[in-house]
Amino acid sequence: MKLLKLLYLVVFIVSWLAMPNITAQKQIKGKVLSPESHVGHDHEEGEHEGEVVYEILPGATVIWKGTTVGTMTDLFGFFKIPAFNIGDTLQVSMIGYETVWIVYTGWDYLDIPLQSGVLLNEAEIEARRSTTSISLLDPLNIQQLNRKELAKAACCNLSEAFETNASVDASFTDAVTGTRQIRMLGLDGKYTQLLVDNLPGPRGLNVVQGLSFIPGPWIDNISISKGTGSVTNGYESITGQINVAMRNPENAEPLHINLYMSDDRRIEWNHVSSHQVSRRWSTALSTHAELGTAINDRNEDTFLDTPLKRDIVLRNEWKFRGDRGVRGEYTISSVIMDRLAGQKSAYKDSNSPFDLLRPYLEKTDTLFWAAATKISRLEASAKTGFVFPGQSWKSIGSQFFASTHKQEHKFGNRSYVGTEDYFRGNMLFSSIINNTDHKFTTGLSFVYDDFNETGTWGAEYNEWETANDTISRTEIVPGAFFEYTWTAGERLVVVAGLRGDYHNLHGAFTSPRLHVRYLLAEETSVKLVAGRGFRTANVFMEQLGSWASNRRWDIQEDLAPEVATNLGLNLVSKFRLNSREASLSLDGYYTNFDNRIIVDLYNSPHEVSIYNLNNIGGYQSRSSSKTVQLEFDWSFHRRMDVRAAYRWVDAVTGYASGDYASGYGFEMQQDPFVSKHRAFTQWSYASKESLEGKQTRIDATIQWVGPQALPVPDGMTMGMDPDNPMEPMEPMDNMHPSVSPSFTQVNLQFTQMFPGNLELYIGVENLTNVKQMSPIAGVNDGVLDLENFDASLVYGPIMGRMSYAGLRWTIGG
Repeated sequence: MKLLKLLYLVVFIVSWLAMPNITAQKQIKGKVLSPESHVGHDHEEGEHEGEVVYEILPGATVIWKGTTVGTMTDLFGFFKIPAFNIGDTLQVSMIGYETVWIVYTGWDYLDIPLQSGVLLNEAEIEARRSTTSISLLDPLNIQQLNRKELAKAACCNLSEAFETNASVDASFTDAVTGTRQIRMLGLDGKYTQLLVDNLPGPRGLNVVQGLSFIPGPWIDNISISKGTGSVTNGYESITGQINVAMRNPENAEPLHINLYMSDDRRIEWNHVSSHQVSRRWSTALSTHAELGTAINDRNEDTFLDTPLKRDIVLRNEWKFRGDRGVRGEYTISSVIMDRLAGQKSAYKDSNSPFDLLRPYLEKTDTLFWAAATKISRLEASAKTGFVFPGQSWKSIGSQFFASTHKQEHKFGNRSYVGTEDYFRGNMLFSSIINNTDHKFTTGLSFVYDDFNETGTWGAEYNEWETANDTISRTEIVPGAFFEYTWTAGERLVVVAGLRGDYHNLHGAFTSPRLHVRYLLAEETSVKLVAGRGFRTANVFMEQLGSWASNRRWDIQEDLAPEVATNLGLNLVSKFRLNSREASLSLDGYYTNFDNRIIVDLYNSPHEVSIYNLNNIGGYQSRSSSKTVQLEFDWSFHRRMDVRAAYRWVDAVTGYASGDYASGYGFEMQQDPFVSKHRAFTQWSYASKESLEGKQTRIDATIQWVGPQALPVPDGMTMGMDPDNPMEPMEPMDNMHPSVSPSFTQVNLQFTQMFPGNLELYIGVENLTNVKQMSPIAGVNDGVLDLENFDASLVYGPIMGRMSYAGLRWTIGG
């Protein structure tokens, strides 16, 4: 721990001496508009009463304030201009109209309305943006969700932030702990690289639980990129990248408060505040607290439906803006999390159930099946950057990130203690070759990752006195990367990247990446992605749900790294339908594994078998995922938006058909808990906002989830209903179906805005009260059969209908 504290100090000192991370320059586009004159226009009486309608404004000047970099809008009101740094000001002007100044926050496209008349004072405007956006210009297939999109649901933390998104699935890991995990392109979230402000996010021992450590009210926007990402962010991206941009000193309001309470008596506090300390320094402070102490057992299976929770998360970020191109961002955050779950008899007689946390973690025997978890975590990061004067396309920078993580848990008789100390450093240099049509970013990286895990994962379900097993490893990975961007006129952009890394345990490996964007028309683009990813597995935390069962862990020695290739094609078109904005996106992705760490739940109801894909009895097995998604967005009325999507997934793996060490070969099966068909629609209504700030918003999300394969070994499966062979039977007692039934889930939220930037919201999740029948195997009429206990076979909602309420209050901004 002393060494880690010293490392934090070194990180901050070096970051001041080093230069910043400024990514390669990109182009931004937009359209300048003016209030439409109704003279000579054929409008029905009262059609636009009470609101302003805009028309295009050619010939407007768009320039970066304080520079000579600018352009003019064309005959259609469009403009394109090189992007500058976030926080710089874009000035838009035209004779006869008010000049406006807009602070650049990273957007790729923006409609800018100008008001008629000339005023002596500066005008401030707020551009109306869609809550989600897909860039036609970026070579990467990125969908961005902004604050308004996140506010359409409760969004208590990152694991719940994708309720209104069709690309990312969220589900429970088990029926006991209430932990959520995500999936993208038919594969677990561990194959998606999670970033926070373009620095490492949840990964390692924190890969699943870490989603709950990022409160939703702290988030400014989320960028979802499908396919392998940029080589500058590392080698771990396989199915995509999700970057969470936090509210920071530049975009956070002086004070924002969010309070939340649900009918399971869980309460949350969230707060973000920004402060201008001096001309160069500003800071943002964020706090989160969560408490849930209610005993809930609505399905009367003797187990808590929701865990008892106690969390505290703190974050402090500082920003520095120098006068000569120097920028800096420095952050420190901490997490303390306590969880209790299991049979309600273990807690119902306690006035302070969290007093039982430490005893349950240390007990070698107990009368009840209980699950106790305690996590403590500390993070620090530093980004420092310098843009060369008069050469906005040339920059040099550094990124440093360090964390220490400790997790203790005990599920039944199986205990676990894991620690991870992690450090990653990046040095980057961005410039051009001859002109801005040829840009590059190159640099060096270094990763240090130390794991120590101790536990009784190999114990049988009835063995309380078992010696601990220990697994330790230290990964040291130096690397280098180069990324080249070629812009061939208006239509074609190619980004080609290559990184090489040397792993001290697994040797050298390369990660090539390619992204291509071609404009078929002004508002239609096609994008191609191809790349290779590499990662090392952390099976105990990645397969967290299996702890909530009687299964012992059987782990093959010498697990190899996971290596996969991802190919993808995306077509997106923006157009007008019935004079209203609409977009259509169609994409297909294929992921193929050279090696994958198989978590085999099919082999035995009493084991979690873990082995290399390429070492099943000497055979070369296969694992792949194919996905096709169609998404349609339409603002079909000035007060109503609709989104609809359908996704098809085929994720298959060759599992060992017998004892994998005995050479019995493999059998191709559907990956468990992945629905082949999923449909999604969202409807959003917003009334006209009054001058006092009053507005009513209603958001409804409907999601249909098709059947999913369940990892039920022979002897536990019920098969299909003989009277209706197309529908799986519901489970009874210790038996489960091998395929889950399909289900439809409906979420509804009502938000009322009041003067003074106060919002009250109420909502219902799972409005139709859909519940998985008997989610815990081995519980019969309240009696626990420990030998057949398994709470990890979760495919749908457990809690049933849940209502909630809360408020958002913003001062300033």
